[in-house]
Amino acid sequence: MNYGLTRLSTRTKLVAAALALALAGVSHAQTTQVGGGATLPSIGYVGTNAASNLQVWGTSANNTVDPIDPNSLFGVYQAQTGNPNVSYCLTGSGAGKDTLAAPITLVVNGVSTSFSVQNTCVKNSVGTVPGFGAGLTGVGRTDLTQPNFAGSDSPLAAADYQHYQTGHGSSAFPTQFPAVAGAVAIGFNVVDTKGVQVTTSATGLSDSMICNILSGQITNWDDTRLTSAFTVSSGASLPNAPINVQYRSDGSGTTFSLSNHLTAVCGAINSVDFQANQAFTSVVAGFFTSGLPNGNGTSTAKWTGASGNPGVASAIVTTANSIGYVETANALATNPGMKFANVNSLSPTANFGTPLAITSAAIVYNQVISATNNTNGTPALEGISSITNPTVTAPPANSTCIALVKPSLYAKPGIPGSLITSTTYPIVAISYLLSHAQGVSSGDLASTQGLVNAAYNSTITGSVNTIGSGTGLAFLNLGTNGAAFGTNGVNAPGDCVNSGQ
Repeated sequence: MNYGLTRLSTRTKLVAAALALALAGVSHAQTTQVGGGATLPSIGYVGTNAASNLQVWGTSANNTVDPIDPNSLFGVYQAQTGNPNVSYCLTGSGAGKDTLAAPITLVVNGVSTSFSVQNTCVKNSVGTVPGFGAGLTGVGRTDLTQPNFAGSDSPLAAADYQHYQTGHGSSAFPTQFPAVAGAVAIGFNVVDTKGVQVTTSATGLSDSMICNILSGQITNWDDTRLTSAFTVSSGASLPNAPINVQYRSDGSGTTFSLSNHLTAVCGAINSVDFQANQAFTSVVAGFFTSGLPNGNGTSTAKWTGASGNPGVASAIVTTANSIGYVETANALATNPGMKFANVNSLSPTANFGTPLAITSAAIVYNQVISATNNTNGTPALEGISSITNPTVTAPPANSTCIALVKPSLYAKPGIPGSLITSTTYPIVAISYLLSHAQGVSSGDLASTQGLVNAAYNSTITGSVNTIGSGTGLAFLNLGTNGAAFGTNGVNAPGDCVNSGQ
């Protein structure tokens, strides 16, 4: 397989490796790999400090407040001889892709927002994190004009690619490869009519129940359609109380992954379909003519948005009669006692964690999520070369540096080629690591290549315990050295990351 780039010769790779080893003797603050984005895999990437901090970086030797867990993916990476430290900012997938595209200014949640890798890793007035905090004391990368990498649980969409070329020029393009999978859990917080905390039943929620709750057809906990989903104390029942829905307010790959499942299993409800999107209000827009229920009018239910997976998890736990969706690992880390519903009799912890086998047939190249969904709301793909308004410049025809797992193949089990078996928890996200096909500085090149390869490096993944059985996260089984990506001697996605054209 040819990545369509000037591939590194053996001699060049040896020089790069020698440079990385030489840099190992320099202060990590000068070589830290700076990235951010997706919150869904953040516990797996950096450990439980991601549950209470927006930016997690370094080791306990140089960061006593919020260092990366040495047993996490990036923790094991930075412990390898010659590798630098890592900094990860939890912006959410949408802002992560926007910061990768930076410098760029976009309107987000009604506010004009300028993105830059140097912007502090802090939420603005509307909950957007517009940068990765590269200049933070200790991280010390004031030299960076672009991040080394980004994480996203929603693959590049047409608009993301357009933004990237707006920020980097018409001849530039990003790289994108799947890294890990995550279970999107349905969390809830309700007590029965005797005041006892309700738990999930062995059967739990069915797809139909979730579809009806999120389309506003089931609005009260005592709806008889929910009776079989939950276990209550003897002689008690579910309360006569409105269901308060907690959702992601920021552009989120977790939302995209949930909506990918909903569009595949729900069908039309009152002639309206869910819409695949990373913005929750767009996912459910057709069901509510006057915006989401907020306690006004005749409804006492409140549909409340929160930024980031930890924010939604906390909102579920602290708001009575709530239900919402959240990445499992974040919910476990922020609120260990949080109740998860089984979905179709399967648990997001007990029935998730085994590596998902992804074959070459499940992957397409140089395609993005279209701005327009299929007629039933499912996500549509389009070739980058067909993007118009504005027209963009596609990567070379033989480039395979933008890899996308077909969303239809992890939307539900039972379809031909599905990546989800009948015994796997069914609401699944595929999370990606992104970088740059051009423009990575020579001093960062070897380190950035190694970092985007980390999820395929068995020496690293074999020592990671924040991803796997019981965590809500799973590695991807792509064959030796990512063989599912192709043949012809390409060893790993890092081969796509380069300094020049």
